[in-house]
Amino acid sequence: MTTHPRELGRRSVLRMLAAASAVPALVSTGTAATAAAAAAPAPRAGTRAGHTFVSRPDLNPPQVAISTPAAGVRPGHVLLTQAGANKLDPAAAARRADFQPGALIMDDLGQPVWFSHPAEGVIADMQVQQYQEKPVLTFWEGAIHVPPGFGTGQFAILDESYQRIATVRPANGLEGDMHEFVITPRGTALIIVYTEVRADTTPVGGAANAKVLEGVVQEIDIAGGELLFEWRSLEHVAIEESFYPVPADPEEWFDYIHLNAVCEDGDALLVSARCTHAVYRIDRGTGEVTWRLNGKKSDFEMGPDAAFAWQHDCRRREDGTISLFDNAAAAPGRGRSRALVLDVDEQARTATVRRSHESPEGLLAPNQGNTQLLDEGHLFVGWGGEPYFTEFDADGEVLFHGNFVDSITSYRAFRSSWVGRPLDRPAVAGQAGDGVTSVYASWNGATEVAAWRVLTGPDEANLAPVQDVPRTGFETRVDVPGDAAFVGVQALDARGEVLGDSPAAEVA
Repeated sequence: MTTHPRELGRRSVLRMLAAASAVPALVSTGTAATAAAAAAPAPRAGTRAGHTFVSRPDLNPPQVAISTPAAGVRPGHVLLTQAGANKLDPAAAARRADFQPGALIMDDLGQPVWFSHPAEGVIADMQVQQYQEKPVLTFWEGAIHVPPGFGTGQFAILDESYQRIATVRPANGLEGDMHEFVITPRGTALIIVYTEVRADTTPVGGAANAKVLEGVVQEIDIAGGELLFEWRSLEHVAIEESFYPVPADPEEWFDYIHLNAVCEDGDALLVSARCTHAVYRIDRGTGEVTWRLNGKKSDFEMGPDAAFAWQHDCRRREDGTISLFDNAAAAPGRGRSRALVLDVDEQARTATVRRSHESPEGLLAPNQGNTQLLDEGHLFVGWGGEPYFTEFDADGEVLFHGNFVDSITSYRAFRSSWVGRPLDRPAVAGQAGDGVTSVYASWNGATEVAAWRVLTGPDEANLAPVQDVPRTGFETRVDVPGDAAFVGVQALDARGEVLGDSPAAEVA
């Protein structure tokens, strides 16, 4: 005799979700329980730093520890692109356990929502942007060259079903760098390229014919691939502005400028250059530098504690301020990285600190990092070369703080609203136990799943629903009484509507 559950309406789903949040350890997700993931200790040597899932054994995203649980944060998921810390910094510790690099969307408990690992190479800088008036996921994919730390690859645009709708490549046979990919309202992309040239470095103590990495900014029409704008650093920024030591060997790259961010500023562009400790405002018509903020040739008087060093992620804000991530690795007397917002008076040529927030640990990030401005004055900060991320409120209070549990970094970290509707079907697996059948359900990237309906039966053609349960983490485990031969699941939204169903799976 088959037992049919009562119809699952919106109120029933909400009651189940409330109960689930009160008992977070009901369901195991592979090697780490849902509740334990928020305070997972660093793994011992030989253990796995990644989640494992019965229904998706092919996925092994990294685990995350949440030290300050989310409270009063802005809506949205957390977006990370994890790689071994030593992938970008040869001095960093090698990771102690296995995980898959790739792109990770997670919830505030540190549970994966969507995970994708590249067939080869590295993914970096995943974020939600607008393209053709629709939200899209964008990221860079390719190879990273360390030292000095730049990429050769291309840029991907994915729709809500995680299908690639565009691939953007630089013009003139160049390779796209990992540091930046900005979609403009006109359907164009602002990107950065590193290209090797031969140049005279004797003014800074180098050779007359040395390898130099020139920074290039391009604007590309996404639909057609045409080059609309190009700016080359050596035509406008001399190597004497660099703080980066020239290599003794002229066959080693002199990474004199290290571009790492570009954004629109009215009819101009702002470009961040790590190795000159400066932000440049560039005239899009002529390519000329109209002013320099900070660095050896700053056009602005930097106020108390306003100077920055080895920075990333400059952005012009709607209120006229400029935000950036100040790595501060070489700033005299500072020794701590920070999220920095500057008041920049272009008439008086002064720059003063509006906001400055350090991590709870007082981290000094040697590389990478970003400062994202959210609604209501919140800031979401990725600490780059350190495996942490933080959300601050408008007063600088820490509302959310977490980190990877192993030697893993994410180039940038974002909080963004995202609705994912994958085209593939939910995944299910069944395991026989002592008088029970354990059913494991997941759906990689489906953000609207609120609950699962479990089905069992004697064969693939005769499955019947037996239980409805709330979704708890990436993978939900349900122990069903009896010895089922086959199992399946249906994904339900908050109204109890079926979003998708899995194929039938034989119980192992």
